[in-house]
Amino acid sequence: MASTLPNGLYKIAFETPSGAEYGVAYLQDGKLRGGDSGMAYVGTYSLDGSLLSAELSVSQHRHVPGAVSALGFNNVQLELNGVVDDGNVVRLTGTSPMSSSVRFKARLSLLAD
Repeated sequence: MASTLPNGLYKIAFETPSGAEYGVAYLQDGKLRGGDSGMAYVGTYSLDGSLLSAELSVSQHRHVPGAVSALGFNNVQLELNGVVDDGNVVRLTGTSPMSSSVRFKARLSLLAD
């Protein structure tokens, strides 16, 4: 049975060995757009049953001298894979094809449709 993931605005919480980051992401029909106070997230996602896969680019939109994101890079390509727990929460793990040092967990929670 295919799981559904509603289009909408999601809170996203990243946990990395370097710290935590929080932002928002809007998911709509396979497109993911979002960001936080310093980074923009642009990418795509797909569902296969309850499994979600996403590819996105995280890029710095606000330069703060010496500041580096919790991912360790200010501009990075990411791959995320995870499971839709129910229609409103997704638990993900992430890596980057650019660096094996980029490893993190993320949680998406629906805020509004």
